[in-house]
Amino acid sequence: MDTFTELVGHTLRLHPDGFRMLASGQVPAWWGVLIALLAALSQGVGHAFILFVNRVSPLRFALSLVVEAILLVVGFLFWALSTWLVARLAFAVPVRPSAVVLALGVAHAPQLLAFLGALPYLGVPWLTLLSLWTAIAFVVALVEVAGLGAWQAFTALLGGWLVMLLLQRRAGQPLMRLGRALLNRAAGVQLVRNRRALRDLLATGPASRPPR
Repeated sequence: MDTFTELVGHTLRLHPDGFRMLASGQVPAWWGVLIALLAALSQGVGHAFILFVNRVSPLRFALSLVVEAILLVVGFLFWALSTWLVARLAFAVPVRPSAVVLALGVAHAPQLLAFLGALPYLGVPWLTLLSLWTAIAFVVALVEVAGLGAWQAFTALLGGWLVMLLLQRRAGQPLMRLGRALLNRAAGVQLVRNRRALRDLLATGPASRPPR
């Protein structure tokens, strides 16, 4: 636990010692997945306003947070694997997929603070800052675990992200629809997410929620 908290603390400060821990082999790959899962839960808490407005019951509220976190982790794994693929094809780097998963997972440490995205007015700038913070941490982590230069690591990160977006817009559409259906099932209602519809639902009550 001490090593885990030390790793998270170093990553939040972008301290070199944290990223050297990745290259030393003393950090297991599942720690990256764990950090990504905790970050996803934090993001889910930040989105909790949507569940409140939709009048989701407490039990289904907790279930919805878990389902949303799992879906975000699946997206995280797609990003990690697409980044690994770009690194292998573009730079012929013999890096293991698990090492990229670890690097991206640890880089998600700033997203542990994503629950603050629920703050009025400050939420969007804060989440933008966290995204930039995560991207910088991922570049530095890739440099350590894959032996890439900084610009190569940035190219692999950006290329992996673009590949993930392309997959989402093409083959990933059925999976995205399945994810939305799972979230609605967990919440027990057809979740309203549009801002204007949320305002209307908040003003008029549950009767304005579209039927399932």
